[in-house]
Amino acid sequence: MTVSLELRDDGEPGDPVYRRIAESIAEGIASGRLGVGDRLPTHRALARQLGVAVPTVSRAYREAEQRGLISSTVGRGTFVSGIPTLRARHDRGAGERPHVDLSVNGSSRGEHEQLLREALVAAAAEPDLGALLSYASDVGEQLHRESAAAWLSRSGVAVAPERVVLCNGGQHALLVAMGALLRPGDVLLTDELTFPGAKSAALVLGAHVVGVEMDGEGMVPAALEAACAGATPPVALYCMPNAHNPTAITLPARRREAIVEIARRYDLQIIEDDVFGLLVPDDERGIPLAALAPERTLLISSLSKTLTPGLRWGAVTGPAQLTDRLGALVRATILNPAPMAAGIADRWLTDGTAARLLTWQHGEMEARFATARRLFGDCSAVRAVRTAGLHAWLDLHETWTPAAVVDVAERLGIAIAPTSFFHADPASATRPGARGVRLCLGNAPDHPTLTAALAALAEALDRGPTWTAGSGV
Repeated sequence: MTVSLELRDDGEPGDPVYRRIAESIAEGIASGRLGVGDRLPTHRALARQLGVAVPTVSRAYREAEQRGLISSTVGRGTFVSGIPTLRARHDRGAGERPHVDLSVNGSSRGEHEQLLREALVAAAAEPDLGALLSYASDVGEQLHRESAAAWLSRSGVAVAPERVVLCNGGQHALLVAMGALLRPGDVLLTDELTFPGAKSAALVLGAHVVGVEMDGEGMVPAALEAACAGATPPVALYCMPNAHNPTAITLPARRREAIVEIARRYDLQIIEDDVFGLLVPDDERGIPLAALAPERTLLISSLSKTLTPGLRWGAVTGPAQLTDRLGALVRATILNPAPMAAGIADRWLTDGTAARLLTWQHGEMEARFATARRLFGDCSAVRAVRTAGLHAWLDLHETWTPAAVVDVAERLGIAIAPTSFFHADPASATRPGARGVRLCLGNAPDHPTLTAALAALAEALDRGPTWTAGSGV
């Protein structure tokens, strides 16, 4: 059966039609409207349905296929094959520029592989190795929860191990946290630009996402209060106070206090995503909302950004009365954290390896941030540069659209996630804060490769937006 496809209408101004079609496919997969194996319309049929040219649909399908969303087979058709979170790497012909992926917010890698080899050898020598082949507790083993609680304390959150629930990475922790609070039809507030994984999790649960206005300091308290006082009261707020993704904003103390005061007044539950928190220097990192309002905040943490995503280690903690429900949701979704991955993560947390890698990541990212600030600080296309976590946010002058920057980067062999991925809702796309692009600086394989890519992009942007139509790239 061939599924229908709608053209999303909340893209960025000037967004090419082919990109809007590709993003419609991504959004359909994220929301569950499109499932793996679904057949998409033929190029000609979709062009007729949307009122566009056939080559436009062909380019859209190529874009979606490069992202790993769909696959095409001659004689059979085009089918949904992936998820809209990671771009698929693809080979380039001889003489073409190397592909540099700045679209995925991955951590940098130093001696991680060697340390993993050592941890695996040490684990193999343990007398209770067989325990890694068995089922485990749904909330995680007690010793693992103790080391997780100690790691969370680095962020300024004192929590008992009994209130820590281990998950299969931060995205799973986010789904579990939302599942504990939201029911179908509930309203979830987020920043007007927000982590796409939060939208995906909310859509799976049947919740409605509503974006709250932001400025240069993050979520605007007056806008949050207006959303809470609206006709449909929200149930929860999802936010990322430290190194916000994508804007790299860290909420100042007065904003945190104002958000907590509003949440208490309207009985709003808070989901605080702190996956980047430990990458923010201690003197810049604010008090967690989970410490300011422990009675209504679920805190999410992960090792994917601070150490490496391959461990799939995540944690969620909150009010004691929610622990059993969180554990039930873990049991319903993955049964229990994978013992082998949890065991390696726990070893690194307890033997000092995690702290060592975190320190290295700080130094590596500060060097990469300095390069981005130097190259884009005087770029005529960029109003301001913010850096935090693993990414940079380029605030663009009005002569540029995010879509135009993405197109310039694509011609240079640089992948950047479209800013429309981060729009919380259609209204968010029209607000001034949406005029920017995120560069994932940690994901480049090394500093020289990153420097070359950023220098090429800064030079291209300096030539002006009309250059995007030329052949000089």
